[in-house]
Amino acid sequence: MKKLAFLLAILFIGTTLLAAKGLATPALLQKLEAEGKVSPQTQACLACHMRVTPGIVMDWLNSKHALNPPANVEKLYEAIGAGPQPIAKKFQNYKYVVGCYECHGMYKVKDRVDAVNHFGFKIVTIVTLQDCSQCHPKEAKEISWTWHAFAALNTNLNPWYKKIVKYAKDHNEMDMLPPVFKLTHKGLITWQWYKDYAKALYDYLNGKPVSAKWMKYIKLFGTPYDYDFKNIVSPLYPASGGLNTTVAAKVGYKPTIGAVCAVGKWNYYEQISNPMSHPMFKNAYAYHACYECHGTLVVPYKTETKMIKGFPVTRMDYWGWPSNGAGRIDPDGSLGTCTACHPRHSFSVAQAREPWTCGQCHLGYDHPHIEIYEESKHGNIYDANKEKWNMEAIPWKVGTDFNAPTCATCHMSTIASPDGSQILVKGTHDLRARLVWDQMHFFTYPKADYPDNVQLAVIKGVSVLTGANIQKAVSGGFKVIPGPKAGELAFPRLATIKYYGALAQKRAAMEKVCTLCHSTQWTKNFFRTADQNMIDYDIVAHYAFDLLKKAWKEGIQDPHNKLDEVMEVEWYYIWHHQGRRWRNGAFMMGPDFAHWFGIVDTVMEALNRMLGYYQMAKEVKMLQTQLQALAK
Repeated sequence: MKKLAFLLAILFIGTTLLAAKGLATPALLQKLEAEGKVSPQTQACLACHMRVTPGIVMDWLNSKHALNPPANVEKLYEAIGAGPQPIAKKFQNYKYVVGCYECHGMYKVKDRVDAVNHFGFKIVTIVTLQDCSQCHPKEAKEISWTWHAFAALNTNLNPWYKKIVKYAKDHNEMDMLPPVFKLTHKGLITWQWYKDYAKALYDYLNGKPVSAKWMKYIKLFGTPYDYDFKNIVSPLYPASGGLNTTVAAKVGYKPTIGAVCAVGKWNYYEQISNPMSHPMFKNAYAYHACYECHGTLVVPYKTETKMIKGFPVTRMDYWGWPSNGAGRIDPDGSLGTCTACHPRHSFSVAQAREPWTCGQCHLGYDHPHIEIYEESKHGNIYDANKEKWNMEAIPWKVGTDFNAPTCATCHMSTIASPDGSQILVKGTHDLRARLVWDQMHFFTYPKADYPDNVQLAVIKGVSVLTGANIQKAVSGGFKVIPGPKAGELAFPRLATIKYYGALAQKRAAMEKVCTLCHSTQWTKNFFRTADQNMIDYDIVAHYAFDLLKKAWKEGIQDPHNKLDEVMEVEWYYIWHHQGRRWRNGAFMMGPDFAHWFGIVDTVMEALNRMLGYYQMAKEVKMLQTQLQALAK
């Protein structure tokens, strides 16, 4: 009876999946196994995991991995005109398809601390960028050169990482750092020091001997999680400006606050001067806000055996996991992850090309790229025609497979002629390759050549936040040629920016994508007007920031905490919110974001508030001076 129920269940699953067009069924797995295409190790994995995690197995069965041996990737590289790529020797003549064991058991770095004995197989839970690089070397290298790979180190992990970079510089131990200046545009960038550090940290936490050298590092650096992100006041943790405010102490506000609803035995009452000082406040928002997009530092800290769904499973316990953040740092020293865009375990090309794959992070107040795209004519055409598109085609043929760009088209895709006979635009996973301007920070300046903002600051003296010394980090340059004066009847209007060197190559690469569908005049005029927005924003931003510096100098605002007073917060909104929307809206054809959410909010809301507050504070200060004189 039980056997009959099991067979009926399998039949139900099979027919249900078959009803969904395009999805594989368990029958495909039986066929692959019968044909000897699945390795014995992967068959052992599947036999168990079809029962305990069937969703994972079916995702894999719907992937290209389930149907192809590793060497078939050479056909992909041939199709996109990338030339031969050196896949790992062990996979060059490998006869089985890419399955569970091939990724989780044939990992690249063999002395990984997080490898565990899993029912007789030495496996790792986390498949890393280095593991993927064994068959996808081109993509892995290019990702490692981007801000995506450094998204955690440049932002949420910055305070911790900065201590390491400063120590390395001061003690001439540069091998502690990812070799960005040596390998950008040359080879795969990894962080070997963290791989060794993770092993030493694991040994320390589990009572194993640790050498004096690594013990010194552990005492110096610990992990970024140790202090729950307290005592950090920076744009990286904007909430810390208010949460860690100094204003309350100045006005004598020190309430007694409870936690967990402040009721019953769970009240946890403490007298505090700001929320960050409460011992129960842990900044847990960072795990679900910062880390889900930017990524985590994955720390393996304990091995344990637990009963899971009736099985005794030996596993590695990690902190900073789960995480699909683009800049996740893994225990083998990998920087960045493929799964930020290609979801496990289907690793779909089509899904990576979907606008909302980028939109899962690129949205909202500070960088509403997906909303801008949806407002644009490009997004309008995509929405009307997406059912007709071939999102899986490699190479992607303009006009045949798609007829308007998604995010991937402009920034990454290999694009072929309508008949597929010619590669018109070569693809890249280096998302800086077609971009000239940094539209994320204080002012207008070109994007740096190197992805590691912390090493740029500490070692090269370059600040991507303010643009200080940015010339040291930029290949090529530009010249601004002013346009006609106001009132002069002459065209073309606006300034012209002439690029040279690497900047000219980047602009040309983006224009090449545009001219697949647009004329050269259309393209040149579009970029001329968009570039002028960079100049306009820059003038407004400098005007606002100089006003804030004046307020600091005059004691109207206190620079000790740069994010907890009115003018400071409004300046933050100008460069981090409204000003980004203005700049991004201009370049991505989103008129509401360039205007109402952009320049209007920048000027009429934030800048006007700064000016109004400054005027009021000056008058109050003058009255205070007069009252003091009268009192005397």
